[in-house]
Amino acid sequence: MYYHPTSKNIKKTKPIIFIHGTGMDHTVWTLPVRHFLRKRRDVIAIDLPGHGSNQDKTLSSVEKISDYIYAFLDKNSISNFSVVGHSMGSLIALEMASSQPERVNAISMIGTAFPMQVNDALLDSAKNNSQIAIDILTFMGYSYASRLGGNKNPGIWMTELTKRLMQKSSKGVIYKDLKACVDFKYGLEKANKVQGKVQLILGSNDFLTPKFKAQNLIQAFKNPSVEEVKGSGHSLMMEEPNKVLEYLKKLFDN
Repeated sequence: MYYHPTSKNIKKTKPIIFIHGTGMDHTVWTLPVRHFLRKRRDVIAIDLPGHGSNQDKTLSSVEKISDYIYAFLDKNSISNFSVVGHSMGSLIALEMASSQPERVNAISMIGTAFPMQVNDALLDSAKNNSQIAIDILTFMGYSYASRLGGNKNPGIWMTELTKRLMQKSSKGVIYKDLKACVDFKYGLEKANKVQGKVQLILGSNDFLTPKFKAQNLIQAFKNPSVEEVKGSGHSLMMEEPNKVLEYLKKLFDN
């Protein structure tokens, strides 16, 4: 966990928890974390087990990851919070908000879908963090324009950064992450249990979780806010960081 309290008594605050996706780590959230810290919001940016600097054993399901995060929150007496999750992280956000709905003030699900399906060949190649799996995920994770160098963010080589993060992850992590997404069940029923505010941020050119695959999920929530990032692929925080932040500010700055 990367824990950034801005107040002396974190127990009385309502932090925003940021949860990354498959093979990633907390660094994908640099821009929104900095923004909300400047706004004096407490932030928890997570390295999930087996990712980034977290050496804990990789967990095999969305439910177990949710329990892992809740254990941290309970240990620190944090009772209420909001969650932002990307891809696999969005399913974790949903699980947290449905399993203990009275504790979650809001969730933002970025690059999401339900069910979150993964090709069998990709799953098989991911078992040993195969470079083939990493290349496929990187290629499919970006829009055509971004793959060809259409980067609005000078100094950031987006696709190479994604590759390096995945290559750094522990053996088997990518496979377990993808399998956790595939095995996540009852998402629509869980969406109906969520009590807090709900936001979905979707890329119009997302090949991994196309926006049409989020439609049933959108309908299952009571009153969701749905934002579309034009031209963006699945890696929205990399391709359109300012647009993603703009939508997060709409949810949290009010």
